[in-house]
Amino acid sequence: MANNLWSCAVLLCFLTLTLEVKDGFGMVKPASRACIVGAGYSGLATARYMKDQGLNFTVFEATKYVGGTWRFDPHVGTDEDGLPLFTSQYKNLRINTPRLTMEYTGFPFPEDTQSYPTGECFYKYLKLFTKEFDLYPYIQFRSLVTSIKWADGQWNVTYTKVDTKTNHTEQCDFVTVANGEFSSPVWPNFDGQQDFKGKMIHSHDYKDPEDYRNRRVLLVGAGPSGLDLAMHLSNVTSKLVHSHHLKYNQPYFSETYVKKPDIRMFTSNGVVFQDNSFEEVDDVIFCTGYDFTHPFLDKSVGITATGKFVLPLYQHTINIRHPTLAFVGVSKKILNSVLEAQAEYVAALAAGNFELPPQESMLKIWLTHVLTQKARGMRLVDVNVVDNDADDYFANMTAEAGIRRRPPVLSDIRQFNARYRLEDLLNYRDFDYQIVDDHNYKRWYNPRKGNPCPFED
Repeated sequence: MANNLWSCAVLLCFLTLTLEVKDGFGMVKPASRACIVGAGYSGLATARYMKDQGLNFTVFEATKYVGGTWRFDPHVGTDEDGLPLFTSQYKNLRINTPRLTMEYTGFPFPEDTQSYPTGECFYKYLKLFTKEFDLYPYIQFRSLVTSIKWADGQWNVTYTKVDTKTNHTEQCDFVTVANGEFSSPVWPNFDGQQDFKGKMIHSHDYKDPEDYRNRRVLLVGAGPSGLDLAMHLSNVTSKLVHSHHLKYNQPYFSETYVKKPDIRMFTSNGVVFQDNSFEEVDDVIFCTGYDFTHPFLDKSVGITATGKFVLPLYQHTINIRHPTLAFVGVSKKILNSVLEAQAEYVAALAAGNFELPPQESMLKIWLTHVLTQKARGMRLVDVNVVDNDADDYFANMTAEAGIRRRPPVLSDIRQFNARYRLEDLLNYRDFDYQIVDDHNYKRWYNPRKGNPCPFED
């Protein structure tokens, strides 16, 4: 706690000394040239709303594809162009939150689609969205952004053309960073880890349960990926050892499933746990989360960006120091509808449709958020967390920008699903949801064989 308070004090002093406060700083003229980094879920949403506003913009996408982390790529480590993989998709994945909280406004799945479609199906949905709203002409593919600098009152966005290996710089007066958060895996470090002779990967590189058939596998972590892979692997492996400290209603996975506490150390052929028990394993899969990665942000942007947080951001989105730089998708513990609302908010700001508060006011609002998080027992690294405040966040953000308010029922579905998923992990996806009105929804048992998708390839 003392360290957290010290961090807050240092941060406050830093901001007070370096922030040049100007009344009316929040006034933003319509952007004559806007740039978006990334063509995943968040980048596509931002492009859709910037197009609606009639803005001149370009989306810079490093790969040859839209969809970001929702596109399955069979490569491991690097893609076909030699870039680090920006997707963590794997075979047989199904979304773990009802699609109603993930659909773009005005572009729903067909009504009879199961509430938890596959990742492959959701990727098809994103491609259809891109085509339906005619976004492809605005996307510059194979363009890896390497630098964003603020100089002489404008943004210099430098990118490398992946196919020609040439560097280019464009000037923009509004930039939206929407490069996602599932491409920089967090690797833990245990004693003896370097001595282990088996194969170690992060879930970022996991592709297919068949790769582990009849193998002895250690799964580390019980976040969304850890729990999902436990279901995928428990009936494939000869033994699945699952190390985690999550308290939940653990289901019966299989006879070969073994729950273990946290790791103490590795040996050449296995692992010792905190209870001093030992398990011999062939493979290790770390499901230990991801860091933010913004290597292209120059210090001139006025943002403190680490693997754990990005700050200070007004409305979890706007760079307080330079409000013509926005982030869509760095908020944690959210539903996708939050990302889409952020995208519409950013587009409305870029179009000059509303005025931000003065810089000093934005900073005070942000600091109030930091202190509120601290009072709840959260750490400074949780500064980008929205979680159960999503509905209030929707209300405040949409009212300020004069955009459509996302209905409270979306937050209710998300919160119920987050609880129920841990109560009935093996069966929660067999239920369908339907929104009745802005405050109510229906839910019923409706398992589907084969996980059908309404979209063609």
